[in-house]
Amino acid sequence: MSLDAAPTSTVDPPRLVDLVEVDAIAALAAETRLVVVDGRAEPIAGVVSGDEERSSARAALLGGAVQEGGPFAALSLIRLREHRIGAVLARQPADASSAAALARIVEGWAHARFEVQSVVGELVWRYEELSVLYDSSETIASVMDLAEVARRILAKAVDMLDVDHASLMLIDNETRELRILDAVGLAPEIMESLRLPVGEEISGWVAAEGKPLLIEDIESHVLFGKVNQERYINRSLLSVPLKIKDRVIGVLNVNNKRNRAVFSSSDLKLLSSLASLAAISIENANTYKNAITDRLTQLYNYGYFREELARKVQLARSEQAPLSLLMFDIDHFKNFNDRNGHELANVALVRIANLCLENSRQKGDRIPDLVARYGGEEFMILLYGVDTEGARVTAERVRESVATTVFKGGENQPGGRVTISMGVATFPQHAADGDSLINGADEALYKAKKGGRNQVQVAEIL
Repeated sequence: MSLDAAPTSTVDPPRLVDLVEVDAIAALAAETRLVVVDGRAEPIAGVVSGDEERSSARAALLGGAVQEGGPFAALSLIRLREHRIGAVLARQPADASSAAALARIVEGWAHARFEVQSVVGELVWRYEELSVLYDSSETIASVMDLAEVARRILAKAVDMLDVDHASLMLIDNETRELRILDAVGLAPEIMESLRLPVGEEISGWVAAEGKPLLIEDIESHVLFGKVNQERYINRSLLSVPLKIKDRVIGVLNVNNKRNRAVFSSSDLKLLSSLASLAAISIENANTYKNAITDRLTQLYNYGYFREELARKVQLARSEQAPLSLLMFDIDHFKNFNDRNGHELANVALVRIANLCLENSRQKGDRIPDLVARYGGEEFMILLYGVDTEGARVTAERVRESVATTVFKGGENQPGGRVTISMGVATFPQHAADGDSLINGADEALYKAKKGGRNQVQVAEIL
């Protein structure tokens, strides 16, 4: 198989009986000894009296000529593009020119009806495509969270194509590997561990070539033939690239149609349309993420933290829920920077950012904890729905994690290790709004510093 084009489903030739008015053909042939048959040599007008004549008609159609001495005197094929969709046969001793004339009339009718059906089919497809894009844009294109974008894309693909399995993979530009951003029907351990080099396997080929792929039977495919895995109920799949202009950013895959059918070229078009919208939505989400993320630590930045703080305070007030803030900085960070240099200082900042994420709630049934770099060596962790005691427990967990981690250059710090000091404040016990919540946590942090560092202090109750 050529790599220049993706394989598509085998398309059955058009049926003559669907393209012409049988009664009209019968009327034209009424005064002649002509028989009109379809592409399988089944009669649709005139009379084929027995098995011998039916066999002769089939042989004539397949061979393109009548057999000498048979029941038919002449044959004229009815063609539509590359297909033989039928024929007109003249009984002995009928005039061959009559068969040819009727064949051209029927062929003209079939061609005209086929073109009309093709135009209507294309219009129907375009309508379906626009409907998919319009409906999806309402729920996907406006979302700025990458994980939510992926979830909605896959939900739409599963619903649209009625499949059990779907995956969205993005290219890691540093390693040139595809990694699963989200999936339906895959085990979590596979989603976490799978790393697929661009150019390898089916998804890697699609990412490298930038071309969609429809595989009807994975076991017999010339490029990717392999034994089908038991968890798949059929052997057909679709894989399409996610492209921004000519740049491939990932791949969208679906397989396991619930009705066990083979994917069609129409399915491929629909998925390709969804992939176009998906690529734009992912790019928008990434652009937004870059705008609200600290470049060094990949935590949220100060601007986004302030926006979220205002929203969370309003939500906490309306739901009468607690909202806690942890503020901390690195003890003697100037000393660390002066003794070890900016490069090692940056490494320490990134490691502490990761420790914050590892020791705070990032997934689950509660609103995730928001971790932000407030500026320099200062960090914030915002915990919605968490009271003061719960916040203090989280704060101690983060503090201890930093204190027990070995940092390169940490031996040059007072006490021979890197530590942090932290303040905790909770709305509404310690603050009436966002600004006073920050002030309360800041005052508690100052108490921790003054009390000897490497400790957690809680704000004063209002």
